[in-house]
Amino acid sequence: MSVEIKKYKARIFGELYAIKSDEDEKNIAEVVGTVDNYMREISLKSSGALDAKQIAVLTALKLAQELLELQGQIYKDKQHLEKILALFENKEEPSLF
Repeated sequence: MSVEIKKYKARIFGELYAIKSDEDEKNIAEVVGTVDNYMREISLKSSGALDAKQIAVLTALKLAQELLELQGQIYKDKQHLEKILALFENKEEPSLF
């Protein structure tokens, strides 16, 4: 089964980009919207003191930070779940006699 690569056009921070992906249009739109929103937010906070490249790098850093936080939370949740499962596995069945 082959993966179909689709082409999309997306506007991010005022620039038009051609995107090729095997993701569906809804996912691409969500990703594009997230990046565009972060870039606009950072631009507003900087009061125009940063150029587009600096804003893009700060956006990448912000998204990387969020990713690492989520990965850390997933790791903690997995450890917690493994402890809970170990408790269930070690629990002895009650004796009827």
